[in-house]
Amino acid sequence: MALINCNFFSYTLGMDSSMTVLLPEKRQQPHVPNPDKKYPVLYLLHGHSDDHTSWLRKSLIELLVRDYDIIVVMPNAHRSFYTDSKHGHRYFEFFSQELPIVVSNFFPASDKREDNYVAGLSMGGYGALKLALNCPDRFAAAGCLSGAISPSEALEAASRNSMFTVSDFEDNFYNVFGGKEELAHTANDLFHIAGELDTKDVPKPIIYHSCGKSDPLYQTNIAFRDFMLKRTSFDYTFEESDGGHDWAFWNRELAVMLRKFGIVNDAKGLEDPSFL
Repeated sequence: MALINCNFFSYTLGMDSSMTVLLPEKRQQPHVPNPDKKYPVLYLLHGHSDDHTSWLRKSLIELLVRDYDIIVVMPNAHRSFYTDSKHGHRYFEFFSQELPIVVSNFFPASDKREDNYVAGLSMGGYGALKLALNCPDRFAAAGCLSGAISPSEALEAASRNSMFTVSDFEDNFYNVFGGKEELAHTANDLFHIAGELDTKDVPKPIIYHSCGKSDPLYQTNIAFRDFMLKRTSFDYTFEESDGGHDWAFWNRELAVMLRKFGIVNDAKGLEDPSFL
């Protein structure tokens, strides 16, 4: 695939921002004019303390989609939790409103709902579900791998398990959300927005959700699984297997998720990255 490291100015954030983008390319074939072609888009969201290069550097994404007509957009979210911060920048507005315009202006990206997907891991898993549940008219499907489903519970689990060494991890949580009480029953509360969306007569995103059984965030992921299966009627799939909060698990699940979305359709070996 063609690889673009894209730096641009975000008016919403008021600063330069970055994204890594994979574009369809037919290797070993001549380039032919196709000015009207529009491609589906997969937004891949990184986790806390990672950046826009992480998926490309640490996952198998390029190898998994190399034979398919899909644009993969991997943007930088810093440590924002994909949220309009109480004391900081408007990252949810950036991701939900500005970034799709930037992508469609820069690249041959389809803006049709059925052609747009969002997925992420850890903090990015939370962001992917938040975007899809708040903007169901924009995304056909959402994927959450080892998600920080409830940021306040993720904060406590991270502290108990020494997941992060940065000294201001807790301070960052309060800067973003303002506190546990201010998060509940808002557009930042995945349980709340999923329940609200379930009552509406609108198209709903397909959701793929997975977590490793050794992951420190396993319990909060299980709580969301139980809520989705018992309290909603979404097209929702949950998978669990041995694994922790790491790229070995995420690479396995990435392949399965892409097939669930219909982005890739070659079943051979996709659950086992060693096929590559």
